[in-house]
Amino acid sequence: MSPMTHIWFFLLRDTFEEVVKMTSKGHRRASLKQLKQRLMGPAENALIATSQQHLGYMKVGEVLHLQGPYIPIENFISAVRRLQLRHPFLRSRLESNPAKPGTYLLQEDHSLDLNVIELLRNRSDHANFWREQWKIREKEPAVVGQGLAEFWLLQDPNDDNDDNSPREIVVICEHSICDGLSLSTVAHELLLSLSEDNTNMFETSLNWPITMEAAVRRTFTKWNRVRKYGKFIPTALYWRATSCRRTVRIPLTPAHDSTSEMAKNCQTEAFYGRLNKEATNNLLEKCRSEGVTMTSAIGSAVLCAISKLVNTKKEHVDELVLALTADTRQRCNPQIPNHDLSFHASATMAFTMPKREIPTTSEGMWKLAMTFGTHLKNSLDAGHIHVLAMMLGRLYQKNIHQPNYAEVPTCIISNWGRLPFQEQYGQWQLIDTTPFLNLILTVMPYIFVQTVNGNLTIGIMGSVPTMSSNVLEDLCNGTIRNLFFND
Repeated sequence: MSPMTHIWFFLLRDTFEEVVKMTSKGHRRASLKQLKQRLMGPAENALIATSQQHLGYMKVGEVLHLQGPYIPIENFISAVRRLQLRHPFLRSRLESNPAKPGTYLLQEDHSLDLNVIELLRNRSDHANFWREQWKIREKEPAVVGQGLAEFWLLQDPNDDNDDNSPREIVVICEHSICDGLSLSTVAHELLLSLSEDNTNMFETSLNWPITMEAAVRRTFTKWNRVRKYGKFIPTALYWRATSCRRTVRIPLTPAHDSTSEMAKNCQTEAFYGRLNKEATNNLLEKCRSEGVTMTSAIGSAVLCAISKLVNTKKEHVDELVLALTADTRQRCNPQIPNHDLSFHASATMAFTMPKREIPTTSEGMWKLAMTFGTHLKNSLDAGHIHVLAMMLGRLYQKNIHQPNYAEVPTCIISNWGRLPFQEQYGQWQLIDTTPFLNLILTVMPYIFVQTVNGNLTIGIMGSVPTMSSNVLEDLCNGTIRNLFFND
């Protein structure tokens, strides 16, 4: 067994011991207390520590591209404040947990003023001004004593009398308090608040959201958790021992001496491929005719595209490894509603395929989508998503100080699915939405997938100059091309 496999063994063993000790009763008792604070869970704590130590790494956001009348900043602030009344995390300050050093809690404070700002721009800059501002501000870390969300309003002051001008709203949260589904749901609610539509939802506060780990614990009995974990251990160790050492990746610039140097010198770059409703529907029909899901089709298209971009030393043994994040909300009992602003993002077992077997034809790509889909179903049915949900805190913690880049996959896909937006919010039309993330320490392409009002968006993101902007753009274009390529 290699040294790194030994590390994985002890990581699995330690998490297994926690699974054995955990019961659901502790959470039920705590949930009955009407406290003004909420302890962060293991994954949430690790994400906070990561943000603090690495300049906001993993902070996540969504741009809402609107068209309509001028938005007074006072109205925007009022809309955010109504949102704070509904969501406990948005009216809480990050505090250190005095009972356990190195961990955190959120302290409710109704006087908390989140960072709500108006950024003035020229109308001609509406498409890319948010990108420039994100590059300036993405490295702001989580701060003890402050809130963990911020809101931007971008518009041209000269368009105050134009009722059909582009406006942008940017919603940003620390990843410790959100995932793609809950962030998008809160962004949707912000637009409802701004348009003063369905304001009844803001009259009553939601309860503190449950942690991902607690949601998994109450879903299964202790015995079922132990059984799932027992089945997962040999699978994980075998995969770790046989696959990671042969993983191929896209070309990278020479490594930085430390993660702090990399965080300081890199920026997140993103490229987006967008399909209109007609093209999205055509792709859905193609997926149905091939008997695969949209996620499987996109995963296959990504693998085929990235296989042409990776460094290869020994093609007969080199392998592509595709990781896929997975939503745990709908796979817990009871289910976690999307409006609970919180982190509930786990993963499936990574998909591995030798580079020499990656197809080069459209027919082969759709067959690969079927194979990939079978792998995902088997991983989900085996409960890997729940086991990894219990492990994520330790995995994140393990990589806080010096991530082991030899262990990362070729790329990772995060599919946010169909998001709850609507096309019209009062006087404003929602033209599009754009997801983004602070990925300054990432050494693999991060692929976002989301569908909004019938329009599919695929975003390819990574750290530049560690990764080449040209390679990221080629991967984006190649993925879209593969989805519609005919032999």
